[in-house]
Amino acid sequence: MNFEIPPQPEISIENDFQDFIPEEFVTNPLQYFEKYGSNIKSGEILYNSENKIKEDPTAVKDLPVWKNQKNEELYTVGKKVNLAKGKVGESGDPFYEYSIMEIAKEFGLPAPIPIAKITHNNEHLIVMKKIDGIRWTDEGMKPIHNSNLTEAEKQDLIAQAESIMSDLQQKYESIGLHRNWKLKDMVFNVDIPNKKVISIIPTDWERTKINAEKLAQARWERQKI
Repeated sequence: MNFEIPPQPEISIENDFQDFIPEEFVTNPLQYFEKYGSNIKSGEILYNSENKIKEDPTAVKDLPVWKNQKNEELYTVGKKVNLAKGKVGESGDPFYEYSIMEIAKEFGLPAPIPIAKITHNNEHLIVMKKIDGIRWTDEGMKPIHNSNLTEAEKQDLIAQAESIMSDLQQKYESIGLHRNWKLKDMVFNVDIPNKKVISIIPTDWERTKINAEKLAQARWERQKI
């Protein structure tokens, strides 16, 4: 009797994180993602006019803390790839967003650090390092909402964040990466007692456009330094 062997997951792990990956994740990444991951966003799955998934709050999850043999900790986020969304769908590259994060890392720009990319059972998953800070979610914004800040002070924090975001937009566009810049797609490092936004880090890159000519020019300029 012949038994069909189920397809094994294809996992590509960045060198710095090889010894952090749990064996259970390696064996079945998608099952691990669903079993142990916790949703970052709340809400229901939204569909477009063609009945394809437009927004899926269950597609991005915090994963359990991973540890290596030295007992060092790695906090990670997993994201199930929506093959029909944004530039991912247009390019046909399930790891389009992963490549954007690699470009950001190459130029020293703030973005999640990519850890692994996975293909299994015709589905795709990316894993990135979790960003410390405040997320633009109901749960994430509680430290600000529950603080003693006045409404004017909260609005000032937003103005600070928008100014930092504008500077980041210029830096990203200077290397040929263009996206919609919205505060809801940022993670904030905020000093609440001193009413100061220290930094912001953008997330969600699936709609980012790459100007290949400008990117090539930026790489050439960087090599001259």
